[in-house]
Amino acid sequence: MHLGIYLLLLSPVLVSAGLEEYDEPFILQFINRSQTLDLSPKCKQSLALVYDYLNDIETLTDQKICYFESFATGPNDLFLSRDQDRWVYKGYECLLSAGETVYSKSEHPMHYCYTHDDDKDKRVPAFSVCIPSPCADENQKLLEEWRRITHPEATEPITFTACTRSRHEKQWFELPVPIADFGFNMGLVMLVVMATIFHNMRGDDAKTWSARILLAFSAKTNFKKLVALPKDPQSCITCLLGLRFGSMVWTLIGHSFIFVQAYMENVEDFKSSMVDNFLNQWITNFTLSVDVFLTLGGTVLSYSWFRKWLKNTSEEEPTWTSWGYWLRFYRHRVVRLYPAYLYTLLAVTLRISVTHFHPMWPPTDPAIQCPKYWWQNVLFVNSILDNQCMPWTWYIGTEFIYYLLSPIFLLSLRKAPKLGFILCFVVIMFSAGLNVESIVRNNFPPTQFLWKQPEIFNPNFIQHHLELYIKPQYRIGPYLIGILLGHQLARYQRIPVKPQQSNRYIITMWSVTLIGIFFGLYGLYPALQGWDSIAWRAYHLFYGALHRNIFSIGVAFLIYICHTGIGGPVNVFLSSNFFLPLANLSFSAYLFHMIPVVLTYMLVPFPIYFNTQIPLFIHCFVQLLITYVFAIICTMVSELPALNIERLLLSSPPKTTLKPIPQTDSEIQLKTSEKA
Repeated sequence: MHLGIYLLLLSPVLVSAGLEEYDEPFILQFINRSQTLDLSPKCKQSLALVYDYLNDIETLTDQKICYFESFATGPNDLFLSRDQDRWVYKGYECLLSAGETVYSKSEHPMHYCYTHDDDKDKRVPAFSVCIPSPCADENQKLLEEWRRITHPEATEPITFTACTRSRHEKQWFELPVPIADFGFNMGLVMLVVMATIFHNMRGDDAKTWSARILLAFSAKTNFKKLVALPKDPQSCITCLLGLRFGSMVWTLIGHSFIFVQAYMENVEDFKSSMVDNFLNQWITNFTLSVDVFLTLGGTVLSYSWFRKWLKNTSEEEPTWTSWGYWLRFYRHRVVRLYPAYLYTLLAVTLRISVTHFHPMWPPTDPAIQCPKYWWQNVLFVNSILDNQCMPWTWYIGTEFIYYLLSPIFLLSLRKAPKLGFILCFVVIMFSAGLNVESIVRNNFPPTQFLWKQPEIFNPNFIQHHLELYIKPQYRIGPYLIGILLGHQLARYQRIPVKPQQSNRYIITMWSVTLIGIFFGLYGLYPALQGWDSIAWRAYHLFYGALHRNIFSIGVAFLIYICHTGIGGPVNVFLSSNFFLPLANLSFSAYLFHMIPVVLTYMLVPFPIYFNTQIPLFIHCFVQLLITYVFAIICTMVSELPALNIERLLLSSPPKTTLKPIPQTDSEIQLKTSEKA
């Protein structure tokens, strides 16, 4: 049949995400035509075997269906929008059609290849094909042929192609680098075991430096640190324990509900269910969990710093020119972050990302991106740049930049509290103004829409993520709110006799807390629904500029309420000792949590069908368990030993003379918890 007549008889099926699929005869026509191209003999032979392989009695029906469904064309901008998950889904369909398993290698491996151009007009189509692996090196010729028969009007040269294979060329246990990393990890575990045995036999009395260094790895010592409150009860804001763990769980649930979309068949039903239900905004707006972390980070830093200098101490206070003090200040932060961070970076890049038998999606695969961009993470500049390696760690780079700047605000508040408050307020409002400018200039939504996005906003999800969402200048507000809160809590802690608060004061504080948190969480609904008028446009701008700050103010008031003894059962719950080890593990858990999120979806049968949210929450529970297993290992072999060694080698003798405060006045929230 003449190709032109054939194309007229066939009508592509438009799927919900905007991709066009093609039926079996049309794709077989492409396979047959491709064999006439200037390809290698091995590639031509593999293409000739495709039909026989798909119709073989040993080939599952699902494999055949997935193969033909993986061919697609669609708008170029879908690679940049949230709906890029449909391209990822088709990639997994192609990989599934090869019939690979963990234990057996397919005789007909496949490559999923695609082309798109970020710089082209969104109407220019993108293309994907599923081709035998022997044709991988000639994927551009096949993509050009696929484009020729699907969109003959597209004549621009193809300048970019990428492929992912159905199976690694070699499995991780056949490669020297992953094996070396695995051996290194086993060596660290054995070091912890030997240190623990040595500790049990010799006790805490180590006379040599080598013995003391060895004891730094003792699990006996480090497990005690995980489950013990500080010796000074005033140094701990106990309600932060529950908030930190809760934010970690919230972050994991949000990421889990995002990434399941790439594995879900009826994804439009899932997205509609998520967006149209008002109460689901605690998930659809889960990125506020990062603002909780930022608020807690600023609070802990400020509270501990001001408590020290509000005491009766003989140590000289730092000034703007106390270079030695500030170098030690930064050194401790680096020692706090680097061991777990570098351990995770190495493990994810060298071993964990290649443990599964097939690769991940290339643009986000750590095995592909981290060898090129690891230095951005090591220097904490990943959020300033393109954030390619372990994308979820943008938060760590952003908070480290805030830590570098924190002495400006700490010293200002210490020397002139009113001036320091004004400085913080001005910076917060300037950051909000930058948000408004970026939202207006780019027509961005008020925050990232991770399920559905109304057409009134710019659909370029990647641009929004890189230009606004992760950049430090747009996110500093919650951190400064935490610094102001820590300053106020430290001052409150020094009051000898705490005032008795009236019911009116308590009601006012709780009202501000609930209004701030509710507005931050649920004020996004008009933008989610695409309400569009002059008034609603102004509201979207207001929400985009200030919702994170208002939410953080609500969280700050909650912390203040709990720490000053009027939190009641809320403080009792958040201050529970149950949360203590979980909160202490939260940094390592955050570093590792994305691995189980992706891993569990790769291991369950593909595709996933959505009926209710209950199976997804079961996934989240399993992911959380795996995350904390990884977190315990990371903390025991890297994070806590490094802090022990720093304390052993670098800490100077204490020079602080404490002015005693009656226990009855300094432990209000702890006593409340104990009574409960």
